[in-house]
Amino acid sequence: MTSQTYTFRIQRNMPGQVGTVQSHWQEYKVEAEPNTTILTLLETIKGGQDGTLTFRQSCRSAICGSCAINIGGRTRLACKTHVGTVAKDGVVEISPQKNQPVLRDLAIDIRPFFARVHGIKPYLQEGPERAGKVTSTAYDQVNHVTQCIMCGCCYSECTMAEVNPKFIGPAALAKAFRFVSDPREGLKTERLQALANPNGIWSCTRCTLCVDVCPKEVAPMEAIVKLRTRGLNKGVNTSAGAKHALAFHEDIKQTGQLNEFTLMMRTLGIVGSLMETGMALHLAKKGKIPSPFPHSVTGVDELRRMYESLERSPIDVETKAKEAVPE
Repeated sequence: MTSQTYTFRIQRNMPGQVGTVQSHWQEYKVEAEPNTTILTLLETIKGGQDGTLTFRQSCRSAICGSCAINIGGRTRLACKTHVGTVAKDGVVEISPQKNQPVLRDLAIDIRPFFARVHGIKPYLQEGPERAGKVTSTAYDQVNHVTQCIMCGCCYSECTMAEVNPKFIGPAALAKAFRFVSDPREGLKTERLQALANPNGIWSCTRCTLCVDVCPKEVAPMEAIVKLRTRGLNKGVNTSAGAKHALAFHEDIKQTGQLNEFTLMMRTLGIVGSLMETGMALHLAKKGKIPSPFPHSVTGVDELRRMYESLERSPIDVETKAKEAVPE
C-alpha cells in the first residue's frame, strides 16, 4: 500500500487562569500508509516532532478506552481508527472529547465522567427482588452491556449532555441497566425510581449518536429505553417523562394520533402547564394551537387489535433470547 503525506491539524489546549483553557490549532506533517492508526501517528509526532503534545493511550487494542478523542468531527478510539478512513483531502482534524473538562491538549479530566458512573451504585445490592432461580438466558442482556469499556465516546457525542451538564449520561445509564437486568440484584425497583428522577432515563432525547460512536456496539440508548420499559412495568410512572410516554401510548391506542392539545396538561399537570403559558401564547400567535378534538385515523381498529394482542402476549424484554411473537 502506497504511503502519502497527511496533515494533522491538532487542537492544542493549555490551562490558563483558574477554570479557563487557552486553545489554538497546530499542524504537523506525517508520512504514512492509509491503514496506519491515528494513535501510531500521534506517537510518531510526539516522538519525532513535538514532545510536548499530550494525549492518553495504553492498551493499543481497543480495550482500555484511554485514547478516545475527537477525530474528523466524531469521537473515536485513536488505536482503532485508520488515517485513510478519516482524512479529508489529506487533512485530519483532531481535538479532545466534547462535554468533558480539558486538562491539556487532547487529555480530558475523567473524574466527572466516572463520578456519574459511581452515582448509579455500580455493584449488586441485597434485597427482596433478588431472583431465587436463574435461567440459562438470564444474563444475555447483562453480558451485552458489560462490553462497555468506559471510553466516554457516547458521553462526548451526547446532545443532552451538551445542553444539560447534569444529565447522568449514556455510559452511566448503560451501566445501571447492567444491574437492573441482573437477576442477582435485590433492589431493582429502587434503582429504577432513582433513575427516573430529573437528569436520568427520561432526559435522553434518543438522538442515537451514542449508538453510532460506541466502539463496542453496546448501544446505550437501547439500554435507556429498556430501563424506561422496566420502570413503567414496575409502576415507576410519576415523572414527567413517564407521564408523557403513557399519554402517547393511550392516544395512539385510542385514535391513532396524538391529542397535542391536552398532552402538556397530562405530562406536566396544572401547575406545570401554567408555567408554560408564555410558550402557549407564542404558539397561538403563530396559529399553531392544535384542535382539542383530533379525529381518528384510518385503520385505528386494526391498531387497537395490535395493542390488545401485545397486552395479551407481551414481548419478553428480560432476555435477548428469541422474542415471543404476539398471537
